[in-house]
Amino acid sequence: MHKAIITLTKGGLQLGLKLHGEMADSVLYVHRKFEIEGRGIQKIHGPMKEFVGEIFHQYQCLIFIMAAGIVVRTIAPHIQDKKWDPAVIVLDEKGKNVISLLSGHMGRANGYTLEIAQLLGANPVITTASDVNEKIAVDTLAMALDCSIENFRDATRVTAHIVNGERVGMISHIPVEVALPENMVLIDEEQAVQEKFAGLIYITEKRIDPKIAWDYVVLRPKNIILGIGCKRGKSKEEIMDAILDTLHALGVAEASIKHIATVDVKKDEPGLLEAAQALGVPLVSVAREALKAVEDEFEGSDFVRKSIGVGSVCEPAAFLTSSGGIWLQRKTIHNGITIAVLREGGNPYGNHCGRHQL
Repeated sequence: MHKAIITLTKGGLQLGLKLHGEMADSVLYVHRKFEIEGRGIQKIHGPMKEFVGEIFHQYQCLIFIMAAGIVVRTIAPHIQDKKWDPAVIVLDEKGKNVISLLSGHMGRANGYTLEIAQLLGANPVITTASDVNEKIAVDTLAMALDCSIENFRDATRVTAHIVNGERVGMISHIPVEVALPENMVLIDEEQAVQEKFAGLIYITEKRIDPKIAWDYVVLRPKNIILGIGCKRGKSKEEIMDAILDTLHALGVAEASIKHIATVDVKKDEPGLLEAAQALGVPLVSVAREALKAVEDEFEGSDFVRKSIGVGSVCEPAAFLTSSGGIWLQRKTIHNGITIAVLREGGNPYGNHCGRHQL
């Protein structure tokens, strides 16, 4: 369940039941005085602040049907950071207004607010400056493109330029199929130096060190797949050294790693598991039968074939767990560890972005 609907009054209960009936991924929490049962309906026990503290990070979205002041006082002790706080939405008992209160962008509260308002025929209340001015915030752009933000302070500065209507350039190595306001323009590296901008947005897996006077922010797409094979017993430190050396040589940022791919017999290899955990990415295993079906297309090893029944691991594992792309590095050996690096998508140095206006 992704959403929690919380209500304390009889009027709120009726609206809560309506929302709960329309939202299959919701749990409805009601005051313990109400004699009501049903699937996904639970009672609130104990003081409200303690209850909210218990569920605050259990759900992606908290929907309160009560006064906004009560909600503010209740959630205040539990707010930590917009990068992981849940969306918080407030509705009045009559369902006239739906208010995006917390985590409008990163938590998708603004999006949830619009969905609920449409569902109820209500008035959506959204106060974030970028939305009010029909602009796009950097964090919203990052979410739309499935990118991570390298530095949130940089993102705040560049978003301020966008909201203020100042000219912001965007250099992207992935397609950008998002509506952009008039003051955001897609450019190349040469324009970034020759023309004047209030801020720049880089969307790339490449490590960069721009020599510019403007504020800038870097967004990291998850488009790098590491195919890895290794001898049994390789430690996390050895595997991490091989990965980091490889990425450094290629000029690729760790934040753009989508996953590590390997053969099924290595899915429980401690060093690989620990390396994936350290990088915060999944370890994806591929069945040997699947690798055998394509191994003739890749460089193989008789020794590996005798050991595990298939002659090639790193390249076919990366290939089979991707949606297609280009090789940044073919099979390379690092002290008993083989690594191949595949970049999903097309030419990383072209500007593939289409221009869309609001």
